Amino acid sequence: MCLMLVTLLCPEVSARAQVASAQPPAVQATGQAEPDQRYADIERRLNAATAALQQMRNTLAQSLEQIQQMQGEIDALRVATSAKPAQPQDNSVAASADSKAEDSNAGLKETVARLAEEQDAMQAEIKQHEQTKVETISKYPLRVSGLVLFNMFSNAGVVDDIDLPSLAASRTPGTSHGSVGASMRQTVLGLEASGPDFAGARSSADVSIDFFGGISNSYYSSSGGTVRLRYASASLDWEKTTAQVGITTPLISPLSPTSYATVAQPGLSWAGNLWIWAPQVRVEQRIPLTGGRTLGVEAGLWDPQTTGISSNNVLRTQSPGEQARRPGYEGRLSYRAGTSDRPFVLGVGGYSSRQAYNGGTQLTSWAATADWQIPLGRHFDLRGEAYRGSGLGSLGGGAYKDALSGIDRTSGLARTIGLNAVGGWSQLKFQWNRSMEVNAAFGLDDAFAADFHSLILTASTNPLQFYARNNMIVGNLIFRPRTYLIFSPEYRRIMSWELHDSGYTANIFSINFGYQF
Repeated sequence: MCLMLVTLLCPEVSARAQVASAQPPAVQATGQAEPDQRYADIERRLNAATAALQQMRNTLAQSLEQIQQMQGEIDALRVATSAKPAQPQDNSVAASADSKAEDSNAGLKETVARLAEEQDAMQAEIKQHEQTKVETISKYPLRVSGLVLFNMFSNAGVVDDIDLPSLAASRTPGTSHGSVGASMRQTVLGLEASGPDFAGARSSADVSIDFFGGISNSYYSSSGGTVRLRYASASLDWEKTTAQVGITTPLISPLSPTSYATVAQPGLSWAGNLWIWAPQVRVEQRIPLTGGRTLGVEAGLWDPQTTGISSNNVLRTQSPGEQARRPGYEGRLSYRAGTSDRPFVLGVGGYSSRQAYNGGTQLTSWAATADWQIPLGRHFDLRGEAYRGSGLGSLGGGAYKDALSGIDRTSGLARTIGLNAVGGWSQLKFQWNRSMEVNAAFGLDDAFAADFHSLILTASTNPLQFYARNNMIVGNLIFRPRTYLIFSPEYRRIMSWELHDSGYTANIFSINFGYQF
């Protein structure tokens, strides 16, 4: 009977494996399949999943029928043996039958539990694909996605923002040197739309919002937060070309560390990760090479943003880059090889813009960048970025500043200079399986001390004026007990230095719970 059960269940397990292997991993890519192919693939996978689920039901029904037959035989055997004098061999036969039945029941329960878990995962996958059928006024598919994120934190040290610290500050005697709290302001909601073809290209658009836009001026509002536009874009995708407009990350900095404690700002922001979301126009050309490799050429126009917190909470103030009446220019050259889920990528980029300041001073902001993604064996991946430039505060670097203003120590005249900076970050990822990963990262943003020493700095109300360096060390564990459930503890150490100080430290401990949909 056990052999019969195994024979009945094996086809189901085999069918499950085939369906699971046919599902492509979720990856980000600039080029996507044509709409017809996409929906044909979804339809094929839904049909396969439905057939597999029906086959599982039939198999379970047959298995239950076999168990009932076995139970009937055992009951009949017990009735027969109770009517006769006990025979040693009959008792042994009955005991053997009971043992086999118990083993079969235990094995069946384990198999059913495993198949039920696989069924839950497949149903969740099917539900995700069903979202593409949300009806819109344009009658084109719309996908709803999001991340409900709960962050609990303990900050040991004085920081700039208790919800999402990026800077360590000096400690004042007689005051608290830390904080404990929780937040859901990093919860994210997103929409992804696919539109009609235009000039041979597939059109698409996406938008993402969170609740990290500030705190409303009302009672008991400190944990609520206000809605903020994170990024939005509209794209035209040809087979080898992509044109995009929107509020996105700079194309010279395409990567960010993996973290569920820093979602409202990418991990290692202001500590080596150039990340500012701002208006951008981008064009990418993909050039196929032999062996599945690709050479990517990107160019774009960038709207330089105001560094730091805006001084006006009603009107949008112009940045020094916007006052120069010229957009920033970007470019990136990349080489890509390997599989789509774990590619080998090397990239180099460049950026240039003008900045205008009071008194007629014109400065050049520039950056040279490099980025890498390197698979190491089956379980490890190394990724990161590096940069060198000047006037990078509007991109998220340069110790929170684009420029320094003061009195020239040689000429005695008022002078404004661009602040030179160097920095970058790197992360080592250990991916044990699809449910468990561990990440360790380090980031550094270092402004040149020589620029500070060349001036007698003008007094300023900006608390970040004398900050010259910011470092971070990050380690986290990400565990997904189910496909869309996330549990992630994280430790982050922040080390910040002012020009004439020994430096400040803060240790951040957080536990993060997420539900992705």
